[in-house]
Amino acid sequence: MSAASKAVVFVSFLANIAEESPFRPHKFANVKRDANALERSYDYVIIGGGTSDLTVANRLSKDSSSKFSTFYRGTSFIDFFQKLFSSLNIDIWTTTTQMSSYLFTIPSTPQPFINDTITTVSTGAVVGGSTAVNDMFFDKGAAEDYDNWAKLGNPGWDWKGIFQYFRKSTIFTPPIEELKDFNIPYDEAAYGDGPVQSSYPRSSGLAKNAWLELGVKPSKEVNGGDAFGLAWTPNSEDPVSETQSFARTAYYDPGKTRPNLHLLVCHRANILSVGAKVEIIVAAGAAHSPQILQRSGQKVDLPGVGANIQDHPNVFVAWKSMRHLNNITPNPSMMTPGHPFYENAMAEYYANKTGPRTMAASNSGVFLSLRTFTSKWKDIIASATAVDGTSGLPASYEKTLIAGYKAQRALVIESFSSDRAACMEMPFGGGTGAPAVVLKPLSRGTINLNPADPYGEVIVDSGGLSDPIDVKTFVEIIKSIFETARTANLTTDAELEALIRNSVNPSFSHTFGTLSMIPRLLGGVVSPELLVYGTKRLSVVDASIVPLIPGTHLSAAAYAVAEKAADIIKKRYQ
Repeated sequence: MSAASKAVVFVSFLANIAEESPFRPHKFANVKRDANALERSYDYVIIGGGTSDLTVANRLSKDSSSKFSTFYRGTSFIDFFQKLFSSLNIDIWTTTTQMSSYLFTIPSTPQPFINDTITTVSTGAVVGGSTAVNDMFFDKGAAEDYDNWAKLGNPGWDWKGIFQYFRKSTIFTPPIEELKDFNIPYDEAAYGDGPVQSSYPRSSGLAKNAWLELGVKPSKEVNGGDAFGLAWTPNSEDPVSETQSFARTAYYDPGKTRPNLHLLVCHRANILSVGAKVEIIVAAGAAHSPQILQRSGQKVDLPGVGANIQDHPNVFVAWKSMRHLNNITPNPSMMTPGHPFYENAMAEYYANKTGPRTMAASNSGVFLSLRTFTSKWKDIIASATAVDGTSGLPASYEKTLIAGYKAQRALVIESFSSDRAACMEMPFGGGTGAPAVVLKPLSRGTINLNPADPYGEVIVDSGGLSDPIDVKTFVEIIKSIFETARTANLTTDAELEALIRNSVNPSFSHTFGTLSMIPRLLGGVVSPELLVYGTKRLSVVDASIVPLIPGTHLSAAAYAVAEKAADIIKKRYQ
């Protein structure tokens, strides 16, 4: 068969009957809501509609001689103010029933290592994907984390090879004069002149003092590759409009009038045939890109499809505030719906885009290496190296996946002894609690089709805390937080472990790795050129390709991967 006819066969499995959006449609000329409005074939067909899809579509469609079609399943557009968070960690979306319409919320199987709890994986269900509904924490992680990608058989995917694409995707606005007293360090060389806005809104620095007193050193520029210590982190926020900067506003809107770019929204399809003359590009995210390949009827034996799922397990830590806090204005109790301060803040934001509501959930945090937050770091490394860690892997892992996991595990353990790669994170704003996050997890899981309903939602087994080293790390993180809160350790390690298993969330909505870019003999699915092994002109360009989760939030890395992917694809056909 020709490349074009193969494309028709593949796309015909993708998905589904049209679903009407409950929201007012935009009037963009090239937004399609009826599959019959599509052309019979395009040069490129991109499946996703989220962060990576829109990034790649924008870059490739600049070539006016090629035609592009991108398919998207979720709600088409957010038609009102982009959500913003307060520094008091209260999400304004919690007051509206519409939030669920903007998310795919996927339940997990009962997790045996966390008391059979059923947890969820959430991802954005709007054009723009998760970058439209995230907390706007906009960091890159440590250079060492990306160097590990290259060590797993991916030349050119180290920090040096991907840093230029971080810069290509973003533009930075220095802190405003009102933040001068915070002495926020920054280096504009860590940013470029890209479309995603990166800036610092008004913020609180109160929580930093405790960490500074414990000897934690400030980071000079969190996005320059030195992502460890006490860090200020910009938000993906437009400093002029005080709204969220995300994939739709940054990448789709500037090119929405291009006649060679069509966007089909609000569609899932069981059968939808469209020809792709050049390449099919999968960009549905780490949760749904495996589903597309699993449903496509692929003939290539790739056990890694849907395997190697990684995320950042986290526990929310709350503390009691000092008694006099309620006498201070503002305080956390005032930022609740119905309180006059809250209502006034909302009114001010909607009227003028000023006031407390311009602040994000957090733009500061602490990123610590294992040896920084616990004196037991050598014991943890010894425990990790004493076993191969495969006993906690899913039963479906065969020899190539086990070999790949061992290669990953060796690099993670090596990072445990580094003082330049963070193993824990605690972002904080001005509230009385924050998540404690494990950044170098060793637990792994799977995402697969539901055999009882292959056209329904995927089945997620996150493998939450299946590796005991993750639990040991968590215990030491919580103990270090006790120190910052001036709280005595009121529990034993065993009691802390039980508390962690009862309260952990295996997902921080940082899902990576389900179509890993790693050699096929190590359970890989895509090559460093992003082509699916055993196929021609079928590529994957989203967070699912990441072989080893970096110690960072997802969005900046997703943009960088997609920017690099666009260049790889363009060069392929030059």
